[in-house]
This record gives sequence, structure tokens and C-alpha cells, in this order.
Amino acid sequence: MSGFSSITCLHCGVVMPADDDVCPACGQKQLIPDESPEAWVGRTVDGKYELISILGVGGMGMVFEAERAMVGDRVALKVLFPRLLESPLQRRLFDDEAIAAARLSHPNVVTVFDAEFSSDDRTAYIAMELLEGRTLKGLLRESAPLDPEVILPIAIEICLALAAAHNAQIIHRDLKPDNVFLEERGEGYRVKLVDFGIAAMLDADRPEERRQRLGTLRYMAPEQCRGGDVDGRADLYALGVLLYEGLTRRRATGKSITAVLEEVPKPLNHRLPPEAQLHPELEALVMNLLAKDPDDRPDNADLLRLKLERVLALSRGEPALPMPVLSNEGSSAARRIWLPVFMAVGAGVLAGLVWGLLR
Repeated sequence: MSGFSSITCLHCGVVMPADDDVCPACGQKQLIPDESPEAWVGRTVDGKYELISILGVGGMGMVFEAERAMVGDRVALKVLFPRLLESPLQRRLFDDEAIAAARLSHPNVVTVFDAEFSSDDRTAYIAMELLEGRTLKGLLRESAPLDPEVILPIAIEICLALAAAHNAQIIHRDLKPDNVFLEERGEGYRVKLVDFGIAAMLDADRPEERRQRLGTLRYMAPEQCRGGDVDGRADLYALGVLLYEGLTRRRATGKSITAVLEEVPKPLNHRLPPEAQLHPELEALVMNLLAKDPDDRPDNADLLRLKLERVLALSRGEPALPMPVLSNEGSSAARRIWLPVFMAVGAGVLAGLVWGLLR
């Protein structure tokens, strides 16, 4: 099992620890990969890509630095675990990742050059640009809690990537620090969003496929955990978890599905010492992203980006832009407040009409 920290359940798609024999979400027994990533180094995939070294290992596959035989340049090659080819679900997810790659062309999304099943149908692979830098996971492990001036520009660029995906009818469904790559740029970072391996295609997938309980539990929105309908607001919830962890170095909720569904995260400033207290608008925005009801979260990534730019200015002590209206923010609460009022007014009007007819 060398090199594997997590695997993806063949039956339901949830990412789980590699040492677990039974999926904690669906209870099904797992088949553990029988080859380590090290055994793949030196092989040539589909006659086109010579595997040079291991870049990373995830729940669904391995990523290698590879040399293109015909061209001689280097790429990152993601290879799906061969055992996953036995699963119709995983083959559909691979197809969706290839479609997502073809649709998306954005500076904050990794560029994909090639996505194929090998000629013998024993290997599925995706060739991508070879990035230099590190993941947000590495930055958080080393430096969290982060100053807002460090993490908010990263979150703003994540919003740019999510807006491009959502406009293309693609929901990432697995936004987490592992899938946010950071290229060093001056004193800051340029974000590259990677790994659309479990993306949902809103205009192509059947409803039951879009409701698959897929993802990494720690970053899954409540509606995702329930196997309900998801839209872009599920990705925004994951961004809220990412911000919560980055700003506090603490988990937003416990480790179970019940915790994600029911546990209300503590306000961020309750996790921080007095000298590190966040601006109240930043704290409120992160808590808003973590709302259990998607109607109570910001409605889209573009408007969220504007709000993040505002709180970044406030954190820097700069003049802030006007507060953008975040569409559905607080809409459920507003409906709960105003519905009885509207009903009372309607009843009064109706009573007046009846009284007029009876006179």
C-alpha cells in the first residue's frame, strides 16, 4: 500500500482512508490497489507518455511527471487506478472529467492537452500542463492560520475559476486544498484549480448521476452529503470550509456526515486569540458560506468575488467598495419573516371584500 493515503469507494465514490476496508459512507467492502505508484515509474502509457517520477497520489488516481515521446516535452499525467475501470460509475466520471477539460479554458484552471483510454482499454489517462509550485494543502500545513491578506487573494482567484466552471455548467464537487495549486508570483500566488475528476455536468448528466454522494466529506456541502441536487453553491460551501480552516487552522465541523448536516460551526473569532481577530464582515461572510441551506449562501462565484475584494480592502484598512448584494443571501430567513405578513394582509383584503359584498 506504499504511497496511498486515500482511495475512492468503487460503489459510491466517496474518498476514504486507504487503510479502511469498508467505506464509511455506503458500508461496502473495498478492493485495494495491488500496485504502488512506484511500480509505474519507467513505464510508457499508450505508447505516448514515459513516466518519469511521481507527483502525487489521490483517491482516484496517480499523477506523474511524464515525457511526451513524440514531442520530448514534459507534462503531468494523471492515471486512473486500473481497478476503477471495472466500475461504470468511475468510467462515467472519467468521461465527465474529459468533457470538463474540453469546455474549460481559463488562466485559473489547469490546461488539459489529452484525455484517453489506452488502446488496450486497460489505462485511462489525462495529460495536463506541468505546474511548478505547491498545493494550498502544503501552505496550510506549513503556515496556517494565514493572514487574510494571504488567503483572500487566493480565494478571489478560486472564485474566478469557479465562475468559469459554473458558467460552463460544471460543478467541481471536490474543491479542497489538495486541488488548489499555487504558482509563486512575486509576493503572492497564481491559483490553478485542478482535478475535475468527480465534476457534475448540469446539462449532460442524468439527475441521479448529479445526486451521487461524491466528494471528500470534510468539504462536502450538506445537500451533497444527503445525495440531493447540487449547484454552484455546493462549491461555494467548500470554499467556505477552506477559508475557515485557512484562517483558524481548525475544522469547520466534525468528521461525520451527521456533523456536516447538523453541527453549526463556531464563529471564527471564537477560535482566534484577541490579537488575531478578523474583521466582522469577513467572519460573517465565511459563516454565510457555511450555511446548511444553500439558499442562505451567496448565489454565485462572481458576486462572492466582489464581496471578498471588499473584505480584503477592509482587512488592509483601505477604503472599501460598496457592499455588493449577494442574491439569495438571507432569502430563506426573509421568506420566513415576510410570509406571515403577506398572509395577514391578504386575509385582511379578502375580509374587506366579503364585508363589502354583504353590506
